[in-house]
Amino acid sequence: MAVDDMDKAGDVLHQEDTRTEAPASVAELAEGQMSAWQCIRRNPKIVLCSLYANIGAVMIGYDNLALAVCLAMPAFQQTFASNANGALIIPAYWQSAWNAMYNVMTLVGSLAAAEFIDWFGCRLGFLFTAVVAAAGVALNFVAQDPAQFLGGKMITGFAVGIAIFNTICMNLGFLIAISATYSRVTIPDESAFRHLFAAAWAFPGALLIGLPFIPESPYWHAQKNQPTKVTRALERLSPKGAPVQQRASQLLAAVDAERALMAISGSSGASLLDCFRGANWRRTRIVLLCSSMNIIVGGTLSANAPYFLNQTGLASHTVTMLIQIGISLGLLSALVNVVLMARFNQRPLLLGGMGLCAAMFLVMGVAGCFERTPSNLLIIGIVLQITPLSYGPSVGAAMAVAGEVSSMSLRSKTLGVGIASNYLFSTIWLVVLPYLFNEDEANLGGKIGFIFFGQALLWMVAVWFEVPNTNRRSYEDLDLMFESRVPTRKFKTWEADHSAAALAAKVADA
Repeated sequence: MAVDDMDKAGDVLHQEDTRTEAPASVAELAEGQMSAWQCIRRNPKIVLCSLYANIGAVMIGYDNLALAVCLAMPAFQQTFASNANGALIIPAYWQSAWNAMYNVMTLVGSLAAAEFIDWFGCRLGFLFTAVVAAAGVALNFVAQDPAQFLGGKMITGFAVGIAIFNTICMNLGFLIAISATYSRVTIPDESAFRHLFAAAWAFPGALLIGLPFIPESPYWHAQKNQPTKVTRALERLSPKGAPVQQRASQLLAAVDAERALMAISGSSGASLLDCFRGANWRRTRIVLLCSSMNIIVGGTLSANAPYFLNQTGLASHTVTMLIQIGISLGLLSALVNVVLMARFNQRPLLLGGMGLCAAMFLVMGVAGCFERTPSNLLIIGIVLQITPLSYGPSVGAAMAVAGEVSSMSLRSKTLGVGIASNYLFSTIWLVVLPYLFNEDEANLGGKIGFIFFGQALLWMVAVWFEVPNTNRRSYEDLDLMFESRVPTRKFKTWEADHSAAALAAKVADA
C-alpha cells in the first residue's frame, strides 16, 4: 500500500471521526431499534417518495402482464395472429421478439441509467422515463402489425430500464392489468386490447405530476460533495423535530469512509469495471444472484401464464380467473412479507420462498406427465397460480439485499448491472418459452415444471453459499464487513467497531 494512499485515507477517516462520531452513532442506534411500523409512521414523506419512485416498477408489472393477457384475447389474435390449419396462432418468433427485445432494451436502458443518474440525479431520470414511456405507449396503441407493436415495446422497454424492481409494486401492476382485462376478454373488436394499452399512459402521467414535489436523493448530493443540499433534501424528507443535521453528518461521514477504503483498494468508483474488482466483485455477485430471483421462482413463466395455460387447453375465462387469483396471492404475499422481513432474517425467507416454489413446479411437472384431462389441466393452472405466494419472501428479501449490499459510490452502477443481468436472463427464457409450450412446437405443457424445479434447486445452493443477512446493518457496517471478507454465514453475528482507529486498521490490512 502506498504511503500517499495511507495519508489520504487517514485524513478522510480523521474528518469522519471529528465530524460525526457521537451524534451520528446515537441517531443510528435509535433508528436501528425501531420496528418497521414505527419507522413507517415516523417517516411518512420518505415512504411516499419510495412509492413514487416505484411507479416504474408498477408499469413494468402492468406492461408485462398486459401483453401476456392480450396474447390470449381473440381480438388481439385477429389483429396480430396468423392462420395455421384453421386456428389463429401468434407465431413463436413474434412472441419471442416482443418479449426479448423489450428485455434487451430494458437491459440497455438500465446500463445507460447507471451513468445518467450518477451525472444528473434521479429526478431527471424520472422525467426521462415518463417522456419516453409515453411515446412507447402511443406506438403500442396505434400499432396495426407485429413490427409496429415491436417498435412500441422496444421504446417502452428502454424507458423503464431505470426502474428498480419492487415486488409489491410489480404485483400491483400485475393486478391492475389482469383486473382491467377481466371483462374485456370476450370483446370481439380492437377496443378490447387498445383500451388496455391506453391505460398505460397513467404511469408516465403520474411520474410527471409527482416530479415537482420529489426532492433529489440526499445520497446523490453526498456523492457530489454538496453538504448544504444534503441537509435541504433531508429537511424535505424528514418529519418535524427529526435530527436532520445528525443524519446529514452521518451520511457524509459514510461516504468519506467508503472513499477511503476504495482509495486503498485501488478503486475509483467511477467505472462499471469497479463493480468487478476487489471486495466489490463479491457484492456484485450477490446483486446478480438476487436480481434474478424473480426469474428463478418462475416470473417469466407466470408472465406468459395466460397464453401458456390457453395453449394447454384451458378456456380463456378460466385462465383469466386463475391469473387474477394468482396475482392477488402474489400481492398478498408481498404485503405479508413486510411483516416477515421485520421479524426474520433474509436468508431463511429466500431459501423458504424458493423451496415452496420448487415444490410447486415439481407438482406441475408430475401433473404434466399424465393425459391432458380437464382436471389435470386445472391442477397445472392452480399450481402455477400458487407459486406467487413465494414471491414475497423470495423476491422481496432478494431485492432488499440487492439494494443494501452495494457500496454507496457504486450503487446505481451495481444495481444497473443487476437489472441488466436480470433482463439478459429473462430474455433467454422469453425467447425459449414459446418454443417449449406452443402447440406447433415442443408442446411440453406442464412438463415445463421440471425445468423450473431444477433451476430453483441450483439457485438455492448458490444463495446458501453467497447471499448474507444484511438487515439492521448500516452502510458503514457493510463496507467494513466486505473489506474484512466476513464469511457469508457470519454476517448475522459480526459486531461493528466504527472508531477512527478501527477503520484505519481495516484500511491498513486491505
